[in-house]
Amino acid sequence: MRSTVLGLLVAGVGLVGCAHQSSDPFSPSAPLAPDAGPVSAATLAVDPAPAPAAARPENRDGRWLSATTESDFMLTGRTAQAIGVFIDVPQGASPGHVPTALTLAIDTSGSMRGDSIVHAREAARRLVEQLADGDRLSIVTFADRARVRMDPVILDARSRSTALAVLEELSADGGTAMFDGLKLAESQMWGTPESHLVRRMVVISDGKATEGPTSPEDLGRIAEVGLQRGIQVTSVGVGLDYDEAILNELAIRSSGRLYHVEHSQQLSGIIEQEVALLEATAAAEVEVELVAAPGVRLLGTDVARTRWDGDRLMVPIGAVFEGQQRELLVRAVVDEAEVGSKVLASVRMHFRDPAEDGLRRVQETVLRATVTDDPSLVAAHANSRTQTLMAMREASAIAQLASNRASAGDLEQAEAELVRAERQLQAQAARASNQVDRDRATRSAEKMASSRRQISKAKRKPASARAHDSRQMALELNDAAMADKGF
Repeated sequence: MRSTVLGLLVAGVGLVGCAHQSSDPFSPSAPLAPDAGPVSAATLAVDPAPAPAAARPENRDGRWLSATTESDFMLTGRTAQAIGVFIDVPQGASPGHVPTALTLAIDTSGSMRGDSIVHAREAARRLVEQLADGDRLSIVTFADRARVRMDPVILDARSRSTALAVLEELSADGGTAMFDGLKLAESQMWGTPESHLVRRMVVISDGKATEGPTSPEDLGRIAEVGLQRGIQVTSVGVGLDYDEAILNELAIRSSGRLYHVEHSQQLSGIIEQEVALLEATAAAEVEVELVAAPGVRLLGTDVARTRWDGDRLMVPIGAVFEGQQRELLVRAVVDEAEVGSKVLASVRMHFRDPAEDGLRRVQETVLRATVTDDPSLVAAHANSRTQTLMAMREASAIAQLASNRASAGDLEQAEAELVRAERQLQAQAARASNQVDRDRATRSAEKMASSRRQISKAKRKPASARAHDSRQMALELNDAAMADKGF
């Protein structure tokens, strides 16, 4: 249960940044600077409403991995072009419960007094009750300082009762030492045994960091370090006063999740949703690797998690769940080459398989296209799935921009941005060559329209109510844009 007004804004899109068509980093005509090195042009997404299993042809060899260029033809020369990488996790792919290590990091600062701490305790209690015997749990709180409330334990009847008693005693007072709280919470999972493939830190906060380092970059680095140990962060922002930039960074840098709840009584529903996701884990420690063929250069991604290993491009993803769709856009250049069919890259998905006792496995697909020096062939043979993803990424960037406008109180401009995104999605729906992609773009356009109408209503309210509504809209737009990027 994400925020209810705009929680379904766009389906499966991403890429935060400038979204005007003239600066679209995936435009087929975008030139590559002669001295360009690795540059940013991709992100990952989870479609919150993935296509039904029958809507996409299944690979006969059971692979979840596929890749396509933006056109069946690819220009030779120095023009950067997009590659779409898709991980479609089928329903039923989970083997059942996967042993989980989880740390609760709960904000107990003064701003959590009253209903917020009551509902936080209740949400945490439900989480503890729903974890399985054999899972690993620890509890950390942060206010003026960070405290370990319960060291990591393997859950059984006795330790579960102890955890519930610890939660019942939590109260709220003081400042918000979020940096120390996150570091301490993350450290609780450093000794997690190999048997526990799912590693999650759940952060519940309703405010801004006030003690110690407070920048999104500083706090985001904690999450990025944790991902190297397989730890992902679920950030839950409560109310209208939390710093969405910090919670965004925690989710993005750990390939985790972000939820916005306006009212603290919604916390229990969020926790139940998160536990259901963990119960549907299909693969852990997932990482996408791209290896370019001779004559092809990969230019990089825009996600903080991307790294280069020599000439191999590596994108850590973490755990994936049944029914999820993960998507990645990469820019690449085919250097001077003869026209004709060409292998462009090997795309590999490394993962640990919970159904096979955590065995490390690899799926691979080989990406091919026809190289040409004729731009008209590229334009005439567009790949609908990658083109739809590109258009929706741009729409997501506009949604994020609309969030920023709303946060500044400029609902007029926020509405105008959403109109622009809606029109672009409608245009892509008209261009799509198959019903699946057409429906996907259309649904997203309709949700943009719904969000736009909500903003239009807020504009007509008295000035005294507009500050509250502007902030509410900003957080809901941010939450929706983050969800549509897979976080």
